[in-house]
Amino acid sequence: MDGDSGVVRQLVEQMGIGFEAFGMPRMAGRVLGWLVLADEDEVSLDELAAELSVSKASVSNATRLLIQMGVIRRSGRPGSRQAYFKVSSDPWNAMLSMEKRVSRGFLEFAREARATLPARPERDSRLAEMEEAFELYIELLETFARKWREKRSSQ
Repeated sequence: MDGDSGVVRQLVEQMGIGFEAFGMPRMAGRVLGWLVLADEDEVSLDELAAELSVSKASVSNATRLLIQMGVIRRSGRPGSRQAYFKVSSDPWNAMLSMEKRVSRGFLEFAREARATLPARPERDSRLAEMEEAFELYIELLETFARKWREKRSSQ
């Protein structure tokens, strides 16, 4: 990435800002951005820290989160104690699955609140609207995920 390092760094930062907009750590977005744009299939923790000009601890925390999300994978190499990271085979489906889980939590909140709290017209109206919105959103996410799987399998 030598010749285009300024552009790459700008794009990596853009990915970080995008993650931050979703309430995620900016560093996780920066690490994912770097891995997506890297020339190599796998990048070591040391390389990530050096290229992003951050501590290994920051990269370690970010990679742990990205692994939990299913977006990246950790690997090793024979004879090396160094950790290497690469983008998962379908990181975007993993992100969609996470979004569906979060949305289902909001939907269940609305349903449980309506079922267990005493009736209050204004609150019930807000909760009903919340329930409708998340039902539709989950339906759209599932449709999108199905279409994405179909598109990937046809390639």
